[in-house]
Amino acid sequence: MDMKQKALRLATVKARFGHGGGPEAIKRQHAAGKLTAWERVELLFDPGTFEELDLLTRPFRTGFEIDNREIPRDAMITGYGEINGRTVYAAAHDYTLAGGSQASTQMMKLAKVIEQARNEGYPYVGIIDSGGRRLQDRLGKFGYRVPICIDGCGGGQLDMFSPPIASGIIPQISLMLGPCYAGAAYIPMMSDFLIFRRKLSFMSIASPALLKAVTFQEVSQDEIGGALLHATTTGSCDILTDSDEEALQKCRKLLGFLPSNWKEKPPIIDTGDNPARRDEKLMGLVPQDPSQPMDMHRLITSIVDNGEFFEIGSLWAPNIITGYARMAGRTVGIVANNPMEAHGSLDANTCDKEAHFVRTCDCFNVPLIFLVDTPGFLPSLEQEQSREGLERHAAKPVFAICEASVPRIVLYIRKCYGAARLVMGSRGMGVDSVLAWPSGELRAMDLESMARQIYKKEIASANKADEVLASKVKFLEEQYEEPYNSAGLMAIEDIISPPTTRAVLINRLKRLSKKQHATRPWKKQSLIRL
Repeated sequence: MDMKQKALRLATVKARFGHGGGPEAIKRQHAAGKLTAWERVELLFDPGTFEELDLLTRPFRTGFEIDNREIPRDAMITGYGEINGRTVYAAAHDYTLAGGSQASTQMMKLAKVIEQARNEGYPYVGIIDSGGRRLQDRLGKFGYRVPICIDGCGGGQLDMFSPPIASGIIPQISLMLGPCYAGAAYIPMMSDFLIFRRKLSFMSIASPALLKAVTFQEVSQDEIGGALLHATTTGSCDILTDSDEEALQKCRKLLGFLPSNWKEKPPIIDTGDNPARRDEKLMGLVPQDPSQPMDMHRLITSIVDNGEFFEIGSLWAPNIITGYARMAGRTVGIVANNPMEAHGSLDANTCDKEAHFVRTCDCFNVPLIFLVDTPGFLPSLEQEQSREGLERHAAKPVFAICEASVPRIVLYIRKCYGAARLVMGSRGMGVDSVLAWPSGELRAMDLESMARQIYKKEIASANKADEVLASKVKFLEEQYEEPYNSAGLMAIEDIISPPTTRAVLINRLKRLSKKQHATRPWKKQSLIRL
């Protein structure tokens, strides 16, 4: 066989492997409303840039009948390409081949591609659509397979070993576009971001069939692992989409806010928006009635470039807002209380959401802006006694802010009471710049509660307690007027006019862009209470 014939044979083999599970399997995939693995890869990457790796791999033999079936790639596409001109690695389960089920070769391919991304400093995207572990592979005879050991990963022998080793080094994004059960569910949960598709994506430790066999309970996929459950209740879903196409587009956009690795800064984009732009409408944003909520999303879209805000986790713990935007073309991470939901109060879930976002931004050199309007925690006996442990969760964002080394700017829009000063950042926590609008209030608690405690005996003994209380509240308000009192104590460095907010923040960010990290004692890792 000469080289021309060999090349022809190679082309024939690759063409056969390129069709996944064949026309019928592809037809079933489309009938379910899903794209094939290859179609997803083509939409994720810039046209013509994807290079597949390990196309010709095949499953280890198991001693079962499944050995007689052809499963090209061991049901997974791996490779690299460009997204908006930047290199990215990816892996995609092929559901048209054995339901995209996990097996030894596939696990080795996945571990390899994540390790290559880590070593070379490029982001990794995982596209999940798998029925779980292939039982025949799990039970197969050891003599039919070779041991898995990926170089450079400390001898790890599972695909789930690679994500935590790459964590904080490169961005890792998981797209949940189908089912994901058992051990396979750990891998996306160890990534930095999870994008779910509504109705067709599921993630749970046990499948409905297994749960029924063990507990005799009849449950649906949605009840134990549906996309909406993870978006609203468990907090595992960062972005909820309605189609494969939307999920892939959201992934591409998210990557644009992030650097390729922890050593780089995010790309700077010319957005064409004037850094000095003013918004006079912000003068009327804060309601005169302090009991009325303000629209924090309106403020965010006013100050960022072209009003574009990429929100993360919008449906979970909605009383706090987290997401990415650009200011003068530079990526910023925004953490803001949301007075439209539970008055912007803090709880265990808001603390978890904020802490993870702050640590993610710090990993990838994204400056942070905190927009504050919160009464703080609204504790109750139920919360304090809950299994969640309110104080344990409350410490997480405090830990994350203190540990962060990226530029951090705090802007008090309205109220900030009690422990909220710590959860939302303060000068004493290493925050680089603390600002306030004229409406900002930085207090230990609201004035009425403060007056009741300070003048408790006087109010209790008064004939007209309500009048005495009102006079004491007025006295405290005038004597310790905010935000001027806090500015006098150097808790706030400047009080700014609302229309200038964008220009002031951009000016601070520009100055802090050359900030040098303070020398800290060497340690293996921080030990945050999870």
